[in-house]
Amino acid sequence: MSSPRILVVGAGLTGCTLAHCFARAGLETVLLERDVVPGGLIRSEHLNGVLYEPHGSHIFHTEDEEVWELANAMTPFNDYRHRVDILADGKILNWPILLSDIDRQSQSQDIHAQLEERRGVDAAARAQAANFEEWCLELMGPILYERFIRPYTEKQWGRPARELSAQWAPRRVSVRWDNDPYLFPDPFQGWPAGPNGYTDLIDGLLDDPRIMLHVNVDVTQENLDAHAREQRADCIVLTCPLDVFCGERFGRLDWRGIDVRSVYVPHKDLAQGAMVVNYPGAEFPFIRIHETKHASRQRCEGTVLGFEFTGAPTRYYPIETERNRTLNDRYQAELREQVGGEKLFFAGRLANYRYIDMDDCMRQAIDASAEVLEAVGVHA
Repeated sequence: MSSPRILVVGAGLTGCTLAHCFARAGLETVLLERDVVPGGLIRSEHLNGVLYEPHGSHIFHTEDEEVWELANAMTPFNDYRHRVDILADGKILNWPILLSDIDRQSQSQDIHAQLEERRGVDAAARAQAANFEEWCLELMGPILYERFIRPYTEKQWGRPARELSAQWAPRRVSVRWDNDPYLFPDPFQGWPAGPNGYTDLIDGLLDDPRIMLHVNVDVTQENLDAHAREQRADCIVLTCPLDVFCGERFGRLDWRGIDVRSVYVPHKDLAQGAMVVNYPGAEFPFIRIHETKHASRQRCEGTVLGFEFTGAPTRYYPIETERNRTLNDRYQAELREQVGGEKLFFAGRLANYRYIDMDDCMRQAIDASAEVLEAVGVHA
């Protein structure tokens, strides 16, 4: 009797991690990707010899030791810790907001007073009840909110901040009472130390003869059954955007896209003070500038700056409203009915319509692979 075969649609980080988990369990996986290369938005590239990220900065940070060990088994990571600068009040300051930076700003006494009034706020509890704007105002007061948060957020999301959910805010917005300048507190942090950045991570995950990758293949709801029969698949895992997959038959999910325009800068080792510099002001058409060399630590001539513009027709960030959540649930229910709930699984940012980090993508892949293995009667 032959071993079960798994069909995975989408070869981003989630899909590649799924394929790796199945291969490690001894199963064959067919990975179908509509792009011409695997890896999705995390692939790194070279421009004039400089390693850079064409889709913006990706920082691997996690509390999940299993995920960290898996990533490091695929490619070595350096010990980079992410620090972000922000141009606010006419000065380059740290992001997140540091108490030590407040005295350098105008209205510093008023800011200190507003912060002191809010020192005991339970940010996590507030996120369950408030919208994003109310959550921020309750955390830091109106001066810092208007200076650092509101213009950046509304440029990023293309809508008033009060229309956004606060549930993801505690991971993205904070005031540092201890003056820790680094963005993430996670115990495991780094950036790929190999010659090809995150592409080495993807290549490592796919480096198994039991994984069959097919690129430039557009899988849809209409042709899914045909692909499953052709590949003799016992189970299917979708990691793709479900509204596109289903031809938007129930409507279009809202996504916020970005466009990063990368520019080579010769005769310069580094062109800015941090890997990412935020530009919240409406006078700037871009939202931030990326410089990968801070994290890669590559020694070479020149550098690459990536200017990030918002509002592009790409699927980077799901906009988590009740309408969108209900719509994605409807697509999942429709597909389960078509394929059979015991044979179909969903994983990752796109298929689950969740704003999650790289480590969460890998964790969802690990957990989903365990569910699939259980469904086909294989013990990992």
